Amino acid sequence: MQRSAFPTTSATVLLTLAEPGVADAERAKLAQNARCALMSRYAEPLAAFVRGSSLARLGEPEEIVNGFLAARLSDDAAVGDFLSRWAASGMRLRRWLMNGILFYGQGLARDRARAQDRGGPVAPHALDRREGAATTGESDFERAWALAAVREATARAEIELLDEGRSVDFDIFRRHAIDGQPYAAFARELGRSEQQCAGATRLVAQRVRAKLAQLLAEEGVPERELDDEIARVRGAL
Repeated sequence: MQRSAFPTTSATVLLTLAEPGVADAERAKLAQNARCALMSRYAEPLAAFVRGSSLARLGEPEEIVNGFLAARLSDDAAVGDFLSRWAASGMRLRRWLMNGILFYGQGLARDRARAQDRGGPVAPHALDRREGAATTGESDFERAWALAAVREATARAEIELLDEGRSVDFDIFRRHAIDGQPYAAFARELGRSEQQCAGATRLVAQRVRAKLAQLLAEEGVPERELDDEIARVRGAL
C-alpha cells in the first residue's frame, strides 16, 4: 500500500498503528481505538457475509464473527500486527477482513474434522469440504458494509456541522434526504425558505460525500480511485 496515496488529513489510528515504530505509550490508546473502529464498522457486514456463505454451517454468524475478531484483536500487539499485515497486503481493508474470516472459518472446520476423525462427536455445523464448495456471501457483505460506511460518514458530517453551530442544516438534510419529507413540510418551522433548505441539503450532502471519501481513503483506496469507489458504494445500497 502506497502511503503517499493518502492525504495527510486522512491519517487515522488504523493507518498510524499499521506503521512500524509506534511508541509503547501511544500503542495502547491507538490499539483500543482501532479495535473499536474495526468492531463497530465491520461486525454486521462480516455477520452478513457468514450468513450468506457456507460458513453459516459452523454456527451462529454473530458468534463466528465475535470469535474471529477476538482472535485477531486479542491484545494491543495483535491489533498492530493485524493492521501491519493488512497494510503490507495492498488490499482494501474490507477484502482483507473478508478473507480473514474465511480462513478463520476454514480453521474451525478443520479442527472439527480432526475431532471427528479421532472419534469425537460429529460437528452439527461442519463446513462443506466438497471440491468446488465456495462462499457466496460477498454481495451481502458489500451491501452491509456500504450501509455502515454511509452511516459512519453521515455521523462524522453531523459532528462536524454541530461543532460549527450548523445543527439546523443537518436537521434539514435529515428530514428531507433521510426521512423523505418535502421542504414545505418543515421550512417555516425552521425559519428557512424552501430554497434555503435545498441549499442546506446540498451543503450537507457534500460534507457526507467528503467524509465518505475520507473513510474510503482510510480503508486503503488510493485517491485517484475514490470517485469510482464512492459510485460503487452508492450502487451497493
